Amino acid sequence: MLCVMMTAQDRKRQERQARRRRIQNAALPVFVERGFARASIEQIAKQAQLSVGAIYLYFQSKEDLYVSLLETSLTDLDVGLAEVRSGDPRARLAQVWARLTSWVEAEPESARALAMLSQPGLRAQLSDEVATGIAAVIGRLRDHLGAAVADGIHAGAFRSVSPAEVADLLWTAFIGSLAHDGVAANLELSTAQRATLFACVEAGLRAAEAAFVRQAA
Repeated sequence: MLCVMMTAQDRKRQERQARRRRIQNAALPVFVERGFARASIEQIAKQAQLSVGAIYLYFQSKEDLYVSLLETSLTDLDVGLAEVRSGDPRARLAQVWARLTSWVEAEPESARALAMLSQPGLRAQLSDEVATGIAAVIGRLRDHLGAAVADGIHAGAFRSVSPAEVADLLWTAFIGSLAHDGVAANLELSTAQRATLFACVEAGLRAAEAAFVRQAA
């Protein structure tokens, strides 16, 4: 029987991760109920039954804690997008976009946290651990978009384009739509029409398919 001995460093790492999760679990309902602006580290510390100083041992700012919650949500989204790869390649990109849109509706606070990443100067408030983790999972989400575009090209549904460039365009449109939602909420405007955004991009991708159909007819 193989016996794996846990070193003191391993134990310390596990204890640190457990304490971080405890703080995050306490912070989530506070942010959901009060929003980022009205939530305070004092309220979160009370919820976690820890001192304010203890919170800052694990997260360098309120922004750092808030954004750290996004990683779990985006990781779940990443898993969901991976499941789409087993579907019809001609409809795969639309399915990926639909998952992104559904995530915004199901996780509005996470969507606001994602939009918050575009704020100037935010990086200085984030620890390297949180910034690196979020960047990695966003990279995977963009990869899903690019892979879905490539699948559509290989299936003959889309014209020959750079999947990475289309993924960049779609991700930029997605982030922009989240920012617009914030503007709309503050000024009582209509929210972003993500379906229309996607339809415009997809129409351009399918232009070659339409031309082929006309030629065949």
